[in-house]
Amino acid sequence: MQRSLYALGLIFLSACHSTVEPLNENTGAAMVSSTVSAPVDTGIMTMDSPPEYLQEIPDSVCISGYFDGDTTLDKGYGVLYNKTGQDGFSEGSISSDMVYQYIVRFAGGSIAPMPVITARHIRLVNEGDLNGDGKDEISVFEQSMKACSYTVSTWSYTGGRWTRITDYWSIPTACEYISDEELQKRIVLEDDMLYFYETDVNDGNFPLVKKELRLMRY
Repeated sequence: MQRSLYALGLIFLSACHSTVEPLNENTGAAMVSSTVSAPVDTGIMTMDSPPEYLQEIPDSVCISGYFDGDTTLDKGYGVLYNKTGQDGFSEGSISSDMVYQYIVRFAGGSIAPMPVITARHIRLVNEGDLNGDGKDEISVFEQSMKACSYTVSTWSYTGGRWTRITDYWSIPTACEYISDEELQKRIVLEDDMLYFYETDVNDGNFPLVKKELRLMRY
């Protein structure tokens, strides 16, 4: 029943995917405090399945790793940054005009926030060191509000800012929950070659196809 409600909720959601540059840190904090009166910790990153009802998850996505190259463990939190539109569905329409924005902030303030992300919710995966710079990289999985799919990109912290080092690619979910462990397995480094597993939507069995994931060089 829980999975059915989750799938039904995703089918009727509507919004768009975009990543924009972060705004002023103090401005972002003001937006969060003004739009979120009572943060709800759903535990989305550790639960075996998502909550029965789709909820705002301003403080439940977290990640740890060595992202800036020093020996201190860093910890980041995906927080609800802003939202616009109205809750619910308009009469005669199956779509909602709600738009959610998230930002990943890091404890201690030594690491700059990641760019603002527009999505229904986000998932974060520490991919380890993919580009040989001695630092861990982060993959961001952005849940579309228009379709049952994630948009994926991988980011590296370089020169005091987060830089996207891969193209965007998609994971269709068929409105089914994908565990953290499965997301972790979607990108692999083998013999100094980076690969990702893409769903073959042209095959009715939806097998995963291994493809090379090229890194952008800056």
